[in-house]
Amino acid sequence: MRSVVLSGLFIVSAFAMNAQKLSLTPQVGFENSRTSVNYNDAGSFAPLGGEFNPQVSLRLDYKVKQGFGPYIGVSTSRSGVLYSFNDIENGMNAYAATKANMQLRMEAGYQYTTKPIFFNKTKQSTSTSKTKSSGKSSCGSYSYRSKCSKSYSSQSSRCQSKSSAAKKVGGENKNKGGWVRLQPSMGIGYIAAPETDIVTKTDGSLTAYEYRAGNWNTAFLTGMGFEFGRKNQRLLNVSINYFKGIGNMNTQTISNESGIKTTYASLESKASGWNMRVGIPFTLAEKKPGQQKSATKTKKTSSCDKTRIEYKYRCRMN
Repeated sequence: MRSVVLSGLFIVSAFAMNAQKLSLTPQVGFENSRTSVNYNDAGSFAPLGGEFNPQVSLRLDYKVKQGFGPYIGVSTSRSGVLYSFNDIENGMNAYAATKANMQLRMEAGYQYTTKPIFFNKTKQSTSTSKTKSSGKSSCGSYSYRSKCSKSYSSQSSRCQSKSSAAKKVGGENKNKGGWVRLQPSMGIGYIAAPETDIVTKTDGSLTAYEYRAGNWNTAFLTGMGFEFGRKNQRLLNVSINYFKGIGNMNTQTISNESGIKTTYASLESKASGWNMRVGIPFTLAEKKPGQQKSATKTKKTSSCDKTRIEYKYRCRMN
């Protein structure tokens, strides 16, 4: 299992180096873990209840245009509980529980980043009067009379296309201000070197047992991140994550021989919890899109010259 997870982390990290958008997010926060112990199948109980511990983490991720992409990271973990007792027969009632040491947890998985959701949108500022005025044409006319009462009138007009004028006047609906992106994720947590599950200490005729509950080496991870920003700048990342230990959580058996009597005890533990982290994302590398041709396209403004000429002759015979 260890080699498989390490190989997966190496592949993800190598793939991330060729990412289109690579970002690094240092985070701080807290983790609330709950580790329960099942002693001789008599029911599960949490020796320390729910424990809050400070947590720091570092996360490296990348995403492509579609918003998908893997991530790798490392964080602190302290979900283990040291469960100590001397009497196997009465170990469920007479015990001492303390926190285990802080450990480093490797994380790797896949996440999706949505498009920005803007908190406010500017309304399109186009007035009907401006649109109508852009479509009007300016015309001139003149007339004169001749001796034989000839009436001549001419009207000429020059107009612009309504579509081009409307584009100039009517502004597009542009989103400005703050926004948030949703980042659901799923992955695997891994602790490289978990400690021994059961430690036996003998001091003369007294034997003490220490069971490391919640001593998992792999865990299932899932969570939701909220990335806040303004315009084109990423400002803050807040994430809420859940974990559940799934590896190295087998039942452990302890035996003690006293004369002709042998006493057995079976112990099993479960560990799960959630954490909340706050960090500032930094963009390390971003693949620049291919330069687009900046050929200036001249907009053809359709102009029409309309000429209407009317001739009216009214001649009187003298």
